[in-house]
Amino acid sequence: MKEGMLYDTNRYQLRSFVLQRMQKIIQQQKRAKALQTVFFGDSIVQYFDLAKYLPELGTCYNCGIAGITSDMLLHFVDEAVIKYQPKQVFLMIGTNDLGDTVMASPRQIALQVKELVEIIQNNLPQAQIFILSCLPCLEALHGYSAQGKGMRSNDLIQMIFKEEQTCIHSTQVHFIQLFHDANNQVYLQASDYTDGLHPNETGYQKISQILLAQYRQILKNQ
Repeated sequence: MKEGMLYDTNRYQLRSFVLQRMQKIIQQQKRAKALQTVFFGDSIVQYFDLAKYLPELGTCYNCGIAGITSDMLLHFVDEAVIKYQPKQVFLMIGTNDLGDTVMASPRQIALQVKELVEIIQNNLPQAQIFILSCLPCLEALHGYSAQGKGMRSNDLIQMIFKEEQTCIHSTQVHFIQLFHDANNQVYLQASDYTDGLHPNETGYQKISQILLAQYRQILKNQ
């Protein structure tokens, strides 16, 4: 993250809290049981109380890292996913890539997620992978016009998921839409956020129900 730097190129800068979180994930991995579930992604994953909201999935290991980008996940996938030896992996990433440090395009983000999927699949050929769409943001608080930097917008957030569906093809990869329903009605409202970007308790309850409904349907169709 850029933080107070006067100048950076497009290089993500590791911060102490990110490194501390990575170390916790590595320590958790040493105690983990194989063939469970791993969630890997950014702060929306890290703050997701999986035991509380998704008990149906059994034992889940939360490997979310606040502030992380898709490119940086590629450098940590062995420690945060592969060494856990999970039976299924849920991925949510992309919103931070649109921030003012990296400013990646939806296509670039999707291709990095594709590479992430390929690494996981070739190391864990039996694992099922679920790609979760990014959540909408409140553009009045986090959009480009509000912040005057970055390129975050709901149009681009939705485009990430479309690009992922276009470039990732595998019978063991499944897509879960958390942005809107079949009628393009956005699931989360302003009252479902703590800050316009991260869900509050009600928001997490909503996305948990939506996630589980689609997850059950995917399993039913297999």
